Amino acid sequence: MILLFLAGLILRIFLSLQIYSGDVNNHVSWGRDILKFGPAGVYQREFMSRYGTLTPTYPPVPLLLFTLSQGAFNWVSRTAWDTNLKYPLFPSQIVWWLQDQDTQPAFHKIWAIAADIGIAWLVYTVTKKRWLAALVLFNPAFFYNSASWGQIESVPVFFLVAAFLTRRPFLSAVSFTLALLTKQSSIIFIPLYTLFFYRRFGMTQSIKSAVVGLAIFLLAFLPFAAPPLATYWHIIQTGSGSDYVVDHAFNFWALTTGLGKIPDANYRVWGYSLFGACLFFILSRKSISVFPAATLIVMAAFFLLTRMHERYLLPALVFLIFWLARDRRLLPVFIYLSLFHWLNLYHNWWYPRWPALVALLTPIFNIQILTLVALLAFIWLLWRYYARD
Repeated sequence: MILLFLAGLILRIFLSLQIYSGDVNNHVSWGRDILKFGPAGVYQREFMSRYGTLTPTYPPVPLLLFTLSQGAFNWVSRTAWDTNLKYPLFPSQIVWWLQDQDTQPAFHKIWAIAADIGIAWLVYTVTKKRWLAALVLFNPAFFYNSASWGQIESVPVFFLVAAFLTRRPFLSAVSFTLALLTKQSSIIFIPLYTLFFYRRFGMTQSIKSAVVGLAIFLLAFLPFAAPPLATYWHIIQTGSGSDYVVDHAFNFWALTTGLGKIPDANYRVWGYSLFGACLFFILSRKSISVFPAATLIVMAAFFLLTRMHERYLLPALVFLIFWLARDRRLLPVFIYLSLFHWLNLYHNWWYPRWPALVALLTPIFNIQILTLVALLAFIWLLWRYYARD
C-alpha cells in the first residue's frame, strides 16, 4: 500500500516540475507580496500594476499556504546559493535548477498534491480498497489539475471529506470552516452540512460547533485587517469570477448557448432556480446519504449555475468514489465523468498539445455531445439516489 501512495506522489512531483498554468503566477505574487509587506491590507492592494497579476480572490487559508511555500522556496534558493559559494564541491546545477521557470511554481503546488494524497488516504481508510484509492492517485482528472495546472481544488475537498467523516463534532466544524476559508465554492455545501451535522450530533452540539466555526472564520481575517463577511462576499465570492453565462465549463449553458462570452444577466435567475430545485429535491429525502447527496449537489451546481469554471466538477468525483464503494454499478459513470472532466480541463489549456485531441475538442458540436452524455449521467445518478432502497 505504501508503494501505491509513493508512486502517486512521485508521479505528481515529476509532473509539477514540467509545466504550470498562468494562474500560478497569482499564487507566487500573493505569497511574495505578503512576505514583503505583511498580510494586512492585501485584499485592497493593487496587484495588476505591481505584478501584472490579480488581487487576491481566495480566502485566507490559501494566502497563508502560498506565503509558506514562497518562503520555503526563498529559503531553499538562498541556502543553495550560500552553500554553493562556501563549498566548492557543492553541485552548482542545483542553483541553476532552482532558477528554472518551472521550479518556483512547483513549490506552490505542494498543497494540492498533499491534498490529493490525503484524499486517497481517506478513501482507503474508510473503504479499505486499494483500487478506490488508485482512482484518486492515478486519475488524470486529479493530477492534471493539481500537479500540472497548479490549481487547489483538492484542498477544500480534503477538508470537506474530513468534515463528513469524523465523529468528533468540533473537529468536523473546524474542518468544514477550513473548507470555506480555502475556496468560496464550498458555500454550496452549507445546507447539506447543516442538515448532516444536526442529524448526527443534535441541536446542542450544532449550536456550540456553529459558534466555534464562526469564531474561526472571523479570526482568520484578523491578520488581513479586512472585514470578514464583507470581504468574503464582495471581494472573494463576487470578485472571483466573470459575469459570463459559462466560464469555460462544459455544462447545460455550454450545451444551449455555446462557450461564447455571453453576459449572464438574463440567465442567472434561471440558473439559481434550477439549482435550487435540484437542491430541494436532494435534501428533501427522508433518508439522506451524505456522499451521494454531495455528489449530486456538486453536479447540479456545475451543470446548472452560471459563471461556472471547468475546475468545479472535481469534488463530485471525490464524493462519487465513496458512493461507488457501496455500488460498483456506478463505475462506468465515474470513468466517463473523470474523462469528461479531464477533457474540459484540457480544452482550456491544450497541454500537452496532441493534434488529434485538439481536433476532436475544437468543434462545439463534439463538446455538446460530451456534455449531453454527462448530463444524462447526472440525471441517472439522481434517479439512482431517489430510487435506492
